[in-house]
Amino acid sequence: MLSLTPTALLNVLRDIASHHCPAHTDMLPSAGTPERSGLSQAVQHFFGLADGALLTDASITLEEWAKALSEAACIRHLNVFDTISSGAFNHQLQRSYRHRAETLAQEVSALKGLFDTPLMTNRTLVSWLPLQTVSGFMLGALLPQEAGFKTRSLFDHANALWKLNAGDIVVTSSDRWGQLAERLPSLPANITAVTTTPLDKQTYQTLLANGVAQIIELYGQPSTGILAMRTSQEAPFELLTHWHPTESDDVLLQLTANGVPEETSLGAPLHWVGARHFTTAHEPDVTRGIFMQQLFERPGQFVAESANAA
Repeated sequence: MLSLTPTALLNVLRDIASHHCPAHTDMLPSAGTPERSGLSQAVQHFFGLADGALLTDASITLEEWAKALSEAACIRHLNVFDTISSGAFNHQLQRSYRHRAETLAQEVSALKGLFDTPLMTNRTLVSWLPLQTVSGFMLGALLPQEAGFKTRSLFDHANALWKLNAGDIVVTSSDRWGQLAERLPSLPANITAVTTTPLDKQTYQTLLANGVAQIIELYGQPSTGILAMRTSQEAPFELLTHWHPTESDDVLLQLTANGVPEETSLGAPLHWVGARHFTTAHEPDVTRGIFMQQLFERPGQFVAESANAA
């Protein structure tokens, strides 16, 4: 069973509400309305709830739902989404994938180990990821809860990048890192940049030149979650501790909570170059998508692209 704090749950509920309640606030839609019903069904689906008994009509804020879910919900799996992006602040939810609570617990333990340093305490993690995706939920909600990080969402706090301190962490996808690399002249020393997809070489070098102390590139698939990481583009990806290779490029082993190995089929093959190291079929090149629209109207201010921005 997955245990989530009211704070982590509230952040996820806000992300879900942003897709169902235009110009949403922390106030719930009125009971009995289609908006309230749609939001309740979306929350039930995401958290794998058998019914909406905890999401009562008497509640008037998302915070009340978060508290009820934290205290009484039996969360055995999540239904997280893949997305496509149509702009810096726009993303559309696509197919959902079921991830078991025990698998998510293994993953967050492995991710936490990547940041287990003397600077562990009093760090802020700034996320620019939708929390309904597996990488967004793991990095933007569950990891901060388990590691004790403060967290801020760039969707909700447009000035978060201008309040970074040494040791803080910024997580987003490679296309958004491409935008930040072009527009941010510098970052405070000792910032860790985490990307959920491999960076192209130009973005990688620009981030280092702008003051980023460490870049962690993650590799994952929507159906499996985060599989591997690397801290240098000269190196292959290394499996996280809870994944184990097989003789196949298309199958990995994962030890379940009771120690029984379980085969997991991959959506895309890996190319092994060592016992636990691999390269991907398509490494990124220096070109980036041209569909991304202007990120800043002026330094320090983001521009939301539509009323449906997440």
